[in-house]
Amino acid sequence: MRIPYDSVRDGLNSINQAAELMAAAQREVSTGRRINVLSDDPLAAQLAVGEHATLGAVDAYSQSVAAASARLASVDATLSSFGDKLSSAVVTALSAKGSSSTPASRAAAAEQIRSLRDSLLSDINSQFNGSSTFAGTQVQGPAYALVGGVWTYQGDSATTQLAVDQGRVVSVTFDGKAIAQGSDSANVFTVLDDLITAINAGDDVAIGAGVTGLERAFDRTLRAQGQLGADEHGLDDVTARLGVLRRAADARRSSLEDANMADAVSKLTNAEQAYHAALASVSSVERVSLLDYLR
Repeated sequence: MRIPYDSVRDGLNSINQAAELMAAAQREVSTGRRINVLSDDPLAAQLAVGEHATLGAVDAYSQSVAAASARLASVDATLSSFGDKLSSAVVTALSAKGSSSTPASRAAAAEQIRSLRDSLLSDINSQFNGSSTFAGTQVQGPAYALVGGVWTYQGDSATTQLAVDQGRVVSVTFDGKAIAQGSDSANVFTVLDDLITAINAGDDVAIGAGVTGLERAFDRTLRAQGQLGADEHGLDDVTARLGVLRRAADARRSSLEDANMADAVSKLTNAEQAYHAALASVSSVERVSLLDYLR
């Protein structure tokens, strides 16, 4: 059976369809997005989800890189200070050697060494955002403490690491014992205490041994700084790589989701014209008078 054309019913359907197309075009223009709901383009929406996941992962890595960079910059400054103080201790100890030194000058030198020891202890026990830097993974306590009259390492040899890229991690805490003692029989704080005793006693042989111990600690500090510098340079490379990845992923996401505004405005104009044409068509039908039917 043939269904007769109903101008009002079918005209209203045309108006509704035109209104839906116009509303979709208006959303595209107002939001600047081609996909506002999944039904706009299911395949593109699915691909866009993958690009958003990539962007999320890149941003997470970028935050880790920023956190690691800030911590490593702090560690670098601390190690520089540590090395400078060791150098000062060597110079001070050497000034106390020889027959030209007096009890007063030796006492002053010993006091200077004691002050440098305390400052070095502050450096090795430094914290970043409330976490110990040089105590390995034991971040809640100081790296070194005087326990029963003996300078004792409170940390461990492990390090806390941050993932800064796929398959790449960087250490953000450090083994303080490797710097303060290394393979020596005594840590640098014990060496400094012994040096103070030697200076006060005018024992040039013991002073020389203490200076040699400080020089080895200085060498260990320089090696730690060298490794740190390599890590910082590596973070610069990671930052550049993540920037490239993010721009590429965002470009792909934009091609899937974002509207071409020229096309979107043209689409809106056409949709508005179709909507008004549908309105006009139905309106003209409804204006037909009873006399038109009687003719």
